[in-house]
Amino acid sequence: EKFLNDHGRNIIGWDEILEGELAPNATVMSWRGMEGGILAAQMNHDVIMTPTSYCYFDYYQTQDIENEPLSIGGYVPIEKVYSFEPVPEVLTPEQKKHILGPQANLWTEYIKTPEHVEYMVMPRIAALCEVQWLQPEKKNYEEFLKRLPRLLALYDKLGYNYATHVFDIQAKLTPNFETNALNVELSTIDDAPIYYTLNGEEPTTSSTLYEGSFTIKEDAEIKAVAIRENGKNSKIFHEKVKVSKSAFKPIVLLTQPAPNYAFSGPGMLVDGLFGKSANYKTGRWIGFQAEDLIAVIDMLEPTTISKAEIRNAVVTGDWVFDASEIAIASSDNDSVFNAVTSEKFIDAKMENWSDVVTHTLTFDPVTARYFKVTVKPSIIPAWHPGKGKRAFIFVDEIVLD
Repeated sequence: EKFLNDHGRNIIGWDEILEGELAPNATVMSWRGMEGGILAAQMNHDVIMTPTSYCYFDYYQTQDIENEPLSIGGYVPIEKVYSFEPVPEVLTPEQKKHILGPQANLWTEYIKTPEHVEYMVMPRIAALCEVQWLQPEKKNYEEFLKRLPRLLALYDKLGYNYATHVFDIQAKLTPNFETNALNVELSTIDDAPIYYTLNGEEPTTSSTLYEGSFTIKEDAEIKAVAIRENGKNSKIFHEKVKVSKSAFKPIVLLTQPAPNYAFSGPGMLVDGLFGKSANYKTGRWIGFQAEDLIAVIDMLEPTTISKAEIRNAVVTGDWVFDASEIAIASSDNDSVFNAVTSEKFIDAKMENWSDVVTHTLTFDPVTARYFKVTVKPSIIPAWHPGKGKRAFIFVDEIVLD
C-alpha cells in the first residue's frame, strides 16, 4: 500500500481483503453481498457496492434464456437493478459517507463482441444510474419506464445493440389459495394491446384481447403478444400452468430452505408454475443446502392420488445436484404418516452438467387428506471439488394427482 500511495495510487480490493489485515487506506468492493461493504464502512473504509444479485450485468436479464445469448447464469432483470439500495440503513450517518456508490460488473468469458457487451449493459446501466443519482424516496420504477423510451430512441440513433426486454409483456402471476386459482395480470411499458391464448396456440390479433386480469383454475398454456403500430411487437410471452390436485393447497415445510433461496416461501411448491430452465436464481426454485426437503400438503379433504411428480434443477458446477431419493407418505390426521412409495436415483457421474430432471413416481391409488413429500439431496461424487458433502437441492413444484 505504501508503494502505491507514494506513487499517487490507492488500493481497491474485492471484499476478500477483509479476510486478512486490511490496508489502512484500502477501498473495498463488496461483491459477495452487502455484508462486506457494511463491515468495511463500520471500520471507516470507503466502499463500492457491487453485489452479484443487483450489479452483475453478465447475468441473464430474462427467464426466457432459450432465446438469449449464452451467459454465465444468474438472473438480474432491469427492475431488480432499479430496486438496489447501495447505502444500508444499518449504518450510522458518518458510516454512510463511506459508501461511494454502486458499480456494475460485466465479466466477458461468454461475451465475444462489442455488440454483445452493449446488449448486456443497456438499458440496465440506465437503471443503475438512477440508483446512484436519486435519493431512495425519489426513485419510482414506473416513472423510470415512462422516461425510458426517449433514452432508447437515442440508443437507436447511435446504433447501439440494446436489450429490448422492457417492451415485452410483464406478467404478474399470483396464486390464490382461497379460490384455488392463479390470478394473471399482463402489462406493457406503453399499454400496447395484448392478445393471448390459453391452449398453447400462437397469439394473433384474432386471439382474445386482454382487457384485465383473469384467473386460471385448470391446466393452461398461456401465450401472449403485444402488438404495436410501429411493428415493434413484443416477444411471445409463454407460461405453462399445471393445476394438479395439490395446486393451491396449504403446505408446510418441516425443514427450512437456505435463506438466499427461500424466495416467496413454500407456496412456490404448489403454485402451478415451473422453472423455465435450470437457472435456480430466477425465483421459481426453492433451494435447500445439504438438507432434506420435507413438506406436508393439506388436501383439505380426503383425496385420491396415484402419481407424484417432482422436478429438480441440476447445475453440478454450483454444487446443485439431483435428488438421491424421493418418498411419499400419507395421513388422515397430520400426525401418523404411512409410507406410500419411495424411489432412489443413481448418483450423477457426469462432470459439470446443467439440466432440469423430472421424477415421476406412480403407485396404487391412495386416499388421504395429508401427504408428506421428502426429497433427499445427493452426496457429491468423487470427481467434484465438494466430494463427500451433501449437495444443494432445488425444487420448483410438487405435483400430486
